Amino acid sequence: MSFEKKFFILFILSFFMPFFISHFVFAEEPTIYSEAAILMDSKTGNILYEKNANQQMYPASTTKILTAIIAIETCQLDEKITASEPAITSIKSGYTNAKIQVGETLSMKDLLYALLLKSANEAANVIAEKIDGSNEKFAIRMNEKAQQIGCKNTHFVNSNGIHDDNHYTTAYDLAVISRYCMQNDTFRNIICTKEYTLPATEQYPSPDRILTNTNGLMLADNPYYYPYAIAGKTGFTTQAKNCLICMSQKEDIELISVVLHAESTEDGRSARYLDTINLLEYGNNNYDFLTMPKEKQIGETIASTSVSESETKKQTGINFKYFLSILLILIAIRFFLLWLRKKLKNR
Repeated sequence: MSFEKKFFILFILSFFMPFFISHFVFAEEPTIYSEAAILMDSKTGNILYEKNANQQMYPASTTKILTAIIAIETCQLDEKITASEPAITSIKSGYTNAKIQVGETLSMKDLLYALLLKSANEAANVIAEKIDGSNEKFAIRMNEKAQQIGCKNTHFVNSNGIHDDNHYTTAYDLAVISRYCMQNDTFRNIICTKEYTLPATEQYPSPDRILTNTNGLMLADNPYYYPYAIAGKTGFTTQAKNCLICMSQKEDIELISVVLHAESTEDGRSARYLDTINLLEYGNNNYDFLTMPKEKQIGETIASTSVSESETKKQTGINFKYFLSILLILIAIRFFLLWLRKKLKNR
C-alpha cells in the first residue's frame, strides 16, 4: 500500500472513529421510573446498570426468596410440617395467603411453592416456626445468612416482608441474594414454575388451591408478558410500593433485575413491569458493550460519591473517545507532514 493511501485511511479514521465508539460502546441507558433499580449478570455478578442501588428500601415480599433458600438448605422437601394457630391467625386480612388452615399438615415442598409462587405470608410463618420456633429467631438466621452471602445494607425482622420500619434492604443486596439462590437447583425449579396446585388435606379437602406465579412477565396471557423472563418474585406494601425481582434467559445470557418502590406511570401503566422489561432489554441488546468498562464483582464495595455511577461511566467513555480521536488526528498529521516533506524534497 502506498504512502498516500495509508495517510488517507488514517485521516478518514480520525474523523469517523469517535462516532463508531459512541454508537456501539456507550448504549443509551434505559428510562427507569422506580426509585431504585439494578441489573446484574447472574453468572458473573457484573453490574450492568444501577440506580440508587445501595439506598435502603423496604422490600415487601421479595424478602421471601431468602426465607426460601434457608428452608431449602435446612430442611428436606418431603418433611411434613403442621401449621400452628399463631402462624395462620397472625396474618391480617388483606395480606396474601394460600388458604393454609390451622392444624393442616403440608410438606416443605408445598410450603415453598405457596411461598414463592403465591407469595403466601402464612407459609413464611410456618417455615420460620418450623426452623427456629418463631419469626424473631428466624430473622436472626436471615440476617446472618444475608451477611454471609455478601449483603451490605440488609436487616430483616420477619420471614415474609410484612412492613416494619426496621425491615429493609437494597436493590444491590437483593440482586446478590437472588444470584445466590438461582445457583440452587431446587430453588430454581420452584421459582421458575408458572403454576402449582396444593394437595387436598383433611383440613382443606378441595383441590382448588391453584397457585399461579405472581410475576406477570412470565405469563403469556399477561399484557406485560416478556418471553425471556424465567423467574421472579413480586412484592407490595403501602410503604414499599411495587417491587420486583426478575430473572431472564436469552441464549447464554442470564440476567437479574431488581426494581424497588415503583408506582404507576402517568398513563396508568405498571412501572415495575415497564422498568424490568427496559432493564432486561438493555442488558440483552447491549451486553457485550456494557461489559467493556470496568466491571464490578459481587462483594465489591460500591463507594458513594458525588457523581453517580452512570455519570462516571459516561465521563470515562467520553474521555477515552476524545483521547483516541486526538491520537488518530495527531498520527494523521504526522503522516501528512512526512508526506509533505517528501514531496518538497522531490521538487
